[in-house]
Amino acid sequence: MGGNGNLTQFLTSGISQEERDRIGGLPVGKGVLGLLRTDHNPIRLPDLSEHPQSVGFPPNHPPMKSFLGVPIVYKCRVLGNIYLANKIGAEEFSEDDEALLSIFAAQSAVAIENARLFENESRRSTQVDVLNRAGRELALIPNLGELLQAVADLLREGFSYENVQVFWVDQANSALQLRALVGIMEDKVPLGGIRPADQGISGWAAKHGQKVVANDVAKDSRYYSLVDGDAACSNLAVPVTVSEQVVAVINVEGMEPDAFDDSDVETLETLADQLAVAVENIQLHRQQRDQSRSLTVAEERDRIGRDLHDGVIQSIYAAGLTLEDIASRADKEPQEVRPRIDSVVGDLNQSIADIRSYIMDLRPRELQGRRLDEAVASLVQYLEDRSGVKVKIDVPVDMSVLCEQYAVNLWHIFQESLSNIEKYANAKTVTLSVSISDDTLTLDIADDGDGFDLETAELGRGYGLPNVKDLAERLGGMLLIESAVGQGTRLKVLVPMGYQATRP
Repeated sequence: MGGNGNLTQFLTSGISQEERDRIGGLPVGKGVLGLLRTDHNPIRLPDLSEHPQSVGFPPNHPPMKSFLGVPIVYKCRVLGNIYLANKIGAEEFSEDDEALLSIFAAQSAVAIENARLFENESRRSTQVDVLNRAGRELALIPNLGELLQAVADLLREGFSYENVQVFWVDQANSALQLRALVGIMEDKVPLGGIRPADQGISGWAAKHGQKVVANDVAKDSRYYSLVDGDAACSNLAVPVTVSEQVVAVINVEGMEPDAFDDSDVETLETLADQLAVAVENIQLHRQQRDQSRSLTVAEERDRIGRDLHDGVIQSIYAAGLTLEDIASRADKEPQEVRPRIDSVVGDLNQSIADIRSYIMDLRPRELQGRRLDEAVASLVQYLEDRSGVKVKIDVPVDMSVLCEQYAVNLWHIFQESLSNIEKYANAKTVTLSVSISDDTLTLDIADDGDGFDLETAELGRGYGLPNVKDLAERLGGMLLIESAVGQGTRLKVLVPMGYQATRP
């Protein structure tokens, strides 16, 4: 029997499986059976149909006359009931039958409770092992996306939860983003979906920073299913808090009522604490990486300054001295002026070449004197003119705020992706979009071309996708690929904005 009094198991003897199948579902607790659940006292009747609360039987139910029912009670808690009907060899059950069945029910209560305790202890031991492993493994994952997916996988594999979701909280835009999903909805819901932060039980947990246990979602107006017509019966959501701010929500669902108890709550709260520590470690690692990069940039600037001073500037200074000497001797030695001026011009041209070399090492030629969005627009125009592909651009983001490292790597991602489309896709239309949400920059490039089989394609040969993946990972991001033969290809690059510093 479940915590809300509903039956979770109903074992029968004396009727065949075929007869039971014809009867239909479990009893719902009306009539005399319901009275036995609420009164907690034995009921012995010579004729069940004559009881005032008798409601009859469902179709195909065998006839029942004499009846004896005894509750299975352990420390004032009803674990179930034993029902007997139609005593063999007598018109009704006797007082001795009732006493004997009551003794059997008491012994059954102890046995059931012991079995439950053993099951709970075994489950708890398994949970502790998984949580200990989680504490070790999560601390070693440096990427946020991988971290959230690892949490979902641990819950699915270690605790057999039927559906596990991990949402990332975008406080600035009051939204939740689905970042990890495993279980029965895994193939039905795409990752990356965004919904309002006040939607669903997970949204409520994020907004209020409190856990939610809903063991009957039909009675909870906050429940929201990711897939229409595929709702769960139970829902448990636990917020993940870093520096007093909810950054994520761990959400698990069960397809049966009363799927979660206190041990499930304790498990998710422990895992949420471990996830919070791991997220904080990633944030600290990013800060240290940013500081290291800033120091590297400063050191590189010093090096460039020294090189320019020791090389180019000294050469220009020497050219200036030579020109001064030529000017002082022009009247006395006019025949020497021309060759010496030609020599100085050659030195200056070399200095210009040296300066150009420094510039080209620091920034792609296409970005010289142009913003990233201007360079991308030029690249798109070039593609359309050369191949006839129609490109639709949706970039509401001001990309001028991106730091040098982001601009350069994103430029190469655009360049590589559009080049791949031109060479291999045979596409007619391409959509290109850039957005920033939840501190994540998303670059989405989709075409309606030939596509390819992700499982059989050799991505390292000809498609150039490893280059795009490497460029994304340089920024701490990841590449997601969707493609099928004859259905086009979609590349989605997700990059955490914490890896870059905006311009002042």
